[in-house]
Amino acid sequence: MFPNLEAEMARKKLTKLDIQKKIGLSQSTFYCKSNGKSEFTLLEAQEIQSKFFPECTLDYLFERKEKIKCY
Repeated sequence: MFPNLEAEMARKKLTKLDIQKKIGLSQSTFYCKSNGKSEFTLLEAQEIQSKFFPECTLDYLFERKEKIKCY
């Protein structure tokens, strides 16, 4: 659901388990959020960005794969 986040994780050889442990989320909660079944809070997103990807912006990391269309 977040291809840029997944790409950056791969570049740094980080797993979802590495991140979820560091930010204090359960494994199932992190998987639901990273797969788009529920939403990251702003604080969670900021924590992921600051601890693991300070060189990346939040907008870049959490850009969605699918754009929501407005009519």
